Order: sequence, then C-alpha cells, then structure tokens
Amino acid sequence: MIGEEMVIVAFKHNGLVHRTWYQTFLIEENDEYIAVGSTHAFVIEADDRKWHAIEPAVSIFMKKKWFNVVCMMKPSGINYYVNIASPSLVENNVIKYIDYDLDFKVDDIYMIKTLDEFEYKRHKETLKYSSELDEVIKYNFKKVKNMIIKHEFPFSHEDVENLYKKFLNRS
Repeated sequence: MIGEEMVIVAFKHNGLVHRTWYQTFLIEENDEYIAVGSTHAFVIEADDRKWHAIEPAVSIFMKKKWFNVVCMMKPSGINYYVNIASPSLVENNVIKYIDYDLDFKVDDIYMIKTLDEFEYKRHKETLKYSSELDEVIKYNFKKVKNMIIKHEFPFSHEDVENLYKKFLNRS
C-alpha cells in the first residue's frame, strides 16, 4: 500500500547481505518497477557500519531489467546513482536484489561517470561469475548507459520529480 515502509536488501552473488536500507516508503508499484522515497534513509553495511543518507531520494527498482537507481534530490538538481544488479524481487515489504558492482554516477546535467570496474573484475573471479552472467552484466551495462544518454525512464528529471511529489504527498 502506498506510504508503507519498505526495507531494501542488497546481496552479493554469494548470497551474503551487502547493504540494507531502512526508512524508505512505497510510492508506486507496477509490473515493471517499484519506487520508494526517503528523506534520510538509514543504512547498515555488511561490516556493520551505519549511516544516514544526506539528501532525500527516490529509488526505483526494476523488476525485469538488470539495474536499479537512487535518484538523489540535491539542491543543484537530481543526481542518479545506478547499480547494475539483478532484477528486484518484492516479498513482505522487502525489496531484494543482487548487486553486481558496476555503477554509474550521473549528475544533474547527465554527465556520466563509471564506477567500480576494478571491484567488478575482482568479484567476477572471487565470486565466480559465469561467462553467461558476465555477458548479461556487460550487455545491460551498455543498455543502461544508452538509457541514461537518451533520458529514458527512470532517467527523466520530470518523471523523478513526479514520483518525489507523490512521496511528499503520501498519506
């Protein structure tokens, strides 16, 4: 139900919890994605470090595509942090996905920076990603980058602003 609190759990390929977010609230859910909002989400890392997000955000978890995105509502404009990840599952108010390391950081004027390529190469070996999985990840990495360049959903400032307004007006 809209406004319900959701927990987000990111796993690594080996099944271990990587990171957990609390204090996020359902904005919208359909067959394609689930969107949640937060003002200052509380995060617990696998090494037990704890922190609060600095700015409000809308996070969009794709159910059929290999990525998710945190849309940070900064004073300068919307910034996107994109995780290449397995499609997300939702069970009992918990959003779950596997984080595959490769990330994009996108600023409010759509300048793209690729992150964590070294971490991906390391985990590909240590966590034993199959060659098929490697192909899926690399294919989706390119596909998501093209979506960002074209400002396709969820990389549209207007769409994210509309979701954020729904979050602010939740009952």
